[in-house]
Amino acid sequence: MAREEKGSITLFLSLVLTLVFSLCFSLLEAARVQALDEIAVRKLRLEMESMFGEYQPDLWEMYGLLFLDGGNDEGKLDLAMLEGRRIQEASLEQKSLGFYQMALRNLEITKYALATDGGGIAFKRQACATIQAQLAAGVADALRGKLGSGEELAKEGDELEKQWESAKDAMAKADEIEKGKETDVNMPESAPKKASGKPPANLPENPVDSVDSLKKSLTLNLVVENPAEISAKALADFDALHVRTKAQGNLKLPNGGALDKFWLLQYLDHYFSCKTGSGKAGSKEHALDYELEYCVAGKRSDSENLDTVVKELLLIREAGNFMTIMQDGKKQALAMEIATAAVGFTGLAPVIKAVQIGILLAWSYVESILDVRCLLSGGKIALVKAVSDWKSDVSLGEKALAEKSGDTKDDEKGLTYREYLQILLLLAGEQTLSYRAMDIIERNVALQKPSFRMDNQLHCVETEAIYTAQPLFLGFAAFQKEKDGTYHFRPEGNITYLK
Repeated sequence: MAREEKGSITLFLSLVLTLVFSLCFSLLEAARVQALDEIAVRKLRLEMESMFGEYQPDLWEMYGLLFLDGGNDEGKLDLAMLEGRRIQEASLEQKSLGFYQMALRNLEITKYALATDGGGIAFKRQACATIQAQLAAGVADALRGKLGSGEELAKEGDELEKQWESAKDAMAKADEIEKGKETDVNMPESAPKKASGKPPANLPENPVDSVDSLKKSLTLNLVVENPAEISAKALADFDALHVRTKAQGNLKLPNGGALDKFWLLQYLDHYFSCKTGSGKAGSKEHALDYELEYCVAGKRSDSENLDTVVKELLLIREAGNFMTIMQDGKKQALAMEIATAAVGFTGLAPVIKAVQIGILLAWSYVESILDVRCLLSGGKIALVKAVSDWKSDVSLGEKALAEKSGDTKDDEKGLTYREYLQILLLLAGEQTLSYRAMDIIERNVALQKPSFRMDNQLHCVETEAIYTAQPLFLGFAAFQKEKDGTYHFRPEGNITYLK
């Protein structure tokens, strides 16, 4: 009987212990599964940080930009290549983690934003952040005030062109009257019937016609002392971002702040070269030497870009010089004398006034040529100079250019050529400016890596992953086991180079 009782107790205890151990192992497995789920999220974060740690090195070294190059050797965006490379690297890095051993089985980039998306929002945000880290906080505000007057002058250029055309029309009308093409009815009774001939010997010649010829001539020959020194670099193929079919991301980014454009101007000034020299940083090799000029004009060659910039600078300087000459009563009186001598026989006050304005504009344009020569030689010119700072002799008209060809006297309180370029860049649209800046960066980086494309550069991604792990303890709960008995964890995550 005693042996039977002892045997019955052992069997009961075995059953109890089996249930207790099963419960304990199930609890341990449940805790392990919960920990594995949290670890999967952390591991995905580490995988993404490892992926983004492989940023494009040339972009960072040359331009202080952090982007992940998603392009293949053919220059095409290839997300599968990034995903496969990360899975392969993760398998090589896999180490035993005891209770928490798991493996990365799949990684998919579900959403992403590229440098060129939304007109270059990611590029602009990174560029602004890069330059803000190097300059004082109030620089953009100061720049906005400094360039504001220049922007107004640039807008005045269009109105002055209309006045210039009015002056030429007035002179043409006077010619018609002189040749008798208009009837006597249309002429005032007090008006003389013939022209007064050449202006008196003590008056300069009317400069409108000669300056009109100057405006139609090769502009660079007027302002560059030695045209042979102009860079001959040109892009072999003009595959600019704004014209080609670009890769597109599917993750929308927020726009930046109100001062972003001014910070972008500072970034371009810091990293890009121009006719008068290189920036403080940037590429050592240049597909185009006049990079800021390209951002203004968007042409394929340095000479074309410089020509466009010079024409726009002449308009700005003409507007500034016209404001100066309108403060000089002597020059205005002299212009009225010349206009009266030239078209006064018409007796039409509007015609005489229009020609007077044309003469003042012609003198302003001649002065502008001297100003741009000074800027290109490294000098400074005020937006609106004082009457005493006028360089050209208005009595000589076009001849003043020859007599002042070597004069590069500048105004120490004025703006440099690079600062005038910032005024022109301010007039460009933000998307146009961002695309052209990325064109320059792309071309320069491609000198090191031919397959490089800015529209393959990843700024941020969202991902989904699958991690697997094998059961370690006995358990009755299925938890997240699939039919093959393996646990599958599907974490999601995101990462960006700039918050």
